[in-house]
Amino acid sequence: MIFINIIFGKFVLFLIRVFSLGDGSTWPGHILLKLNKNFVKDLLKMNKQLNCVLIVGTNGKTTTSSLIDHILKKLGKKCFRNNEGANLLNGIASAFLKNATLTGRLEYDYALFEVDEFNLPFVLQQITPSAIIVLNLFRDQLDRYGEVNEIHNRWLKAFKQLTPNTQIFTNGDDPYLYYLVKDLDCRKNYFGVDIGKMKRTDLPHDIDFSYCPTCFHPLQFQKISFSHLGKYLCENCGISSPKVEDFADRSLKYPLEGLYNIYNVNAALLFIENEVTPIKNKDLNYLLSGFMPIFGRQEAIIYRERKVFLHLVKNPVGFNQTLETLFKTKIRSNKNFLILLNDRIPDGRDISWIWDVDFDRLLLTAKYISIGGDRAFEMYLRLKYETVLLPIDKVRRIKLKVYRSAEEAVAKSIMNLKQNEPLFVLATYSAMLEVRKILVGNKTK
Repeated sequence: MIFINIIFGKFVLFLIRVFSLGDGSTWPGHILLKLNKNFVKDLLKMNKQLNCVLIVGTNGKTTTSSLIDHILKKLGKKCFRNNEGANLLNGIASAFLKNATLTGRLEYDYALFEVDEFNLPFVLQQITPSAIIVLNLFRDQLDRYGEVNEIHNRWLKAFKQLTPNTQIFTNGDDPYLYYLVKDLDCRKNYFGVDIGKMKRTDLPHDIDFSYCPTCFHPLQFQKISFSHLGKYLCENCGISSPKVEDFADRSLKYPLEGLYNIYNVNAALLFIENEVTPIKNKDLNYLLSGFMPIFGRQEAIIYRERKVFLHLVKNPVGFNQTLETLFKTKIRSNKNFLILLNDRIPDGRDISWIWDVDFDRLLLTAKYISIGGDRAFEMYLRLKYETVLLPIDKVRRIKLKVYRSAEEAVAKSIMNLKQNEPLFVLATYSAMLEVRKILVGNKTK
């Protein structure tokens, strides 16, 4: 049965590529799962040597899975992943299909899969992973997922089915992720960031959890990195931050900017050291070296002799951290921005989240702000409201312009640049794919 599934699936994949119908990242798997709902489970029974690793979280899945892939290959391991970002079960099935032989063999050491938050329970019904990396949990696509508590409860039920054969790596700076795994029989590892990198002591307004997950008493935070991540204590029941691996004493040279990327890198390294092989301090930076930003995640593109930095932004925490990172760059003021806001299925139809983004810093550092996307006028309105809080002399200098199409927005934004001035593009998922195609044509990574 499985052999017939594979042959048929590869034929479908062949037709998709021949007729240029896409990259085959979802439809072959979707069709296979209609024919055999246990295709993934049956294939894994034939490949018991394969270590399946699931990476789940609201932000950072693609970066973390790509970084682990980069390190594993430097260590001489054979691995594959759903690198098109197809993180539902059909995308995972397609990745298996692409990398399996006609006889069903998967001649690899590791399979890395970033997994959609809502669909993690369905994936765990098909895959018993050797490891799960749980990065974070923030509100995102409320029209699709519901509140973060709903996702947390889904994960809590699904994780109770895990066996001790699965090793868990989770963000110990997140009180609800710590609560999620602390009582499981699995081997548990906690990553975080050095408290010295946590600058906040007050709760930001984009926080998602501020009450104890055990007794619902308000949590006390000693320090906060961002949102609800930090060093916490419940004075009522005593739950507190676990000891985390923050690699503070390892002299790391992080390949990506931003506090949020320190979490991603620390998660990847903790996985490598505990699941793959111990690493000497002197080798850590070698393993990280050469890693390039994944498309749309701090990616630098040269377009018409101008440098464009492309940033994916899709929820309040991610947008705020991107702005925080951009504020710390060498270019402190007079920046040129292009913001693209879509509300298509991959983005989430609800755009109310833009009102939880701290746009004051963007407006205080901007020279030109071009706005595009399907919901460009809503973004323009949001920014105009933010100007009410700014000094009047600064408001007069801000230049906001709305464009009907992504092509026009890119063209006019580039025209506004002087020699050696960069353009910072902040785009939701479907808009990021659209603008990237404009910037690089049909080239893919």
